[in-house]
Amino acid sequence: MLNIILPLKFLHMLSMAVMFGTWLGIAMFMLFAHRYGKAPVMALISQIVVRAELWVMAGAVVLQPLVGFPLAYAIGSPIDAYWLEASAVIYAGVLLVWILNLLIEMRIRRLSKDAALAAAPLPASYRRLFWLWSLFTIAGLGGMIAIMAFMIWQPQWS
Repeated sequence: MLNIILPLKFLHMLSMAVMFGTWLGIAMFMLFAHRYGKAPVMALISQIVVRAELWVMAGAVVLQPLVGFPLAYAIGSPIDAYWLEASAVIYAGVLLVWILNLLIEMRIRRLSKDAALAAAPLPASYRRLFWLWSLFTIAGLGGMIAIMAFMIWQPQWS
């Protein structure tokens, strides 16, 4: 059974690392571009961010549960274990936040591109979207940290 558990565990941890690292890197670049405050900079960074979300993050988001549930079964954890149910609920929340963030990033990409092409400053709607995106990013990263804690400690409800 160990010959199944170790590859599943490796893929599961790798996909979590890709998710967390990609999201953290995206957050850093978006924050730097926002602080610079120029539409052409935000247009370029948001273009790169959306590509990273679709090319890197999306695959890891799909892989995480596809590997996680078979891994839980392989290690002998019951499907109704508290830590597994809590992780699944938090993951659903993280997934929702990620989708909302991706939609916001696409909107930011369009707004900043339009402003850059018009040689205009970023509109007020951009600032509202950025702050909403920031809140979702903090919530999503916090949720991922909570999931990693559940994966490691596997607490029991007793």
